[in-house]
Parts: sequence; structure tokens; C-alpha cells
Amino acid sequence: MISQIAKWGNSQGLRIDKNLLQSIGLCVGDQVEVIKNENTIVLKPQQKHGIDWYLQDYERPETAEWEEYDEPRGREIW
Repeated sequence: MISQIAKWGNSQGLRIDKNLLQSIGLCVGDQVEVIKNENTIVLKPQQKHGIDWYLQDYERPETAEWEEYDEPRGREIW
């Protein structure tokens, strides 16, 4: 893949194809370590610690069906 460095505000940016990112498990918002190695730049994915990482394998339980409930009281009445 060939990409072009572009102006991004007061910095420069490089667009990376979505399919390429997905193929290595990265997406928008993920953090990478940028490593300069002689005349190359290496992007190293950082371990994910955000809420999405913790919830990635979470399976939402089925909605509970309440058999008994009280009538609304006080400020609960709309």
C-alpha cells in the first residue's frame, strides 16, 4: 500500500486503509507506539485497556421479566 503524508492542522498525518488496520486488529481510537528504527517507522499496537476491551466478550443477558412490581409512588409517577 502506498500512502501520502498530508497536512493535518499544524501537524502531518498519514492515512492507513481501514482493511489494513482491521487485519491487525486495530481501529479508530486505538493507541500505537511510534518507533523510529534507523530509516523506518514502526507502529506497535498498545494493549487495550479501555471499556471496549473489558466488554469485548460480554454477552448481554436476556431482559428480565418481572413477575411482581409495585405501582409507581411519589416522584416516580409521570
